[in-house]
Amino acid sequence: MKKVTSLFMITTFLFLLSTMICGLWMKSATSVTSGNLSFHLICGILSIISLFITMILFFFQNRQKRGA
Repeated sequence: MKKVTSLFMITTFLFLLSTMICGLWMKSATSVTSGNLSFHLICGILSIISLFITMILFFFQNRQKRGA
């Protein structure tokens, strides 16, 4: 369980980092097409979903450590 949680933490960090980079790129770019926008929107949604999965896994991992 600890390895899965660590994997999701790393994945979430990378998703959030790429979402921030993409957002900054879109802000500085003069020509943003609908294709670019949909791709970056999907990156953002995957980041949020990954964050929720990581939080749930982290909660269950800490709950098992306490023996509850």
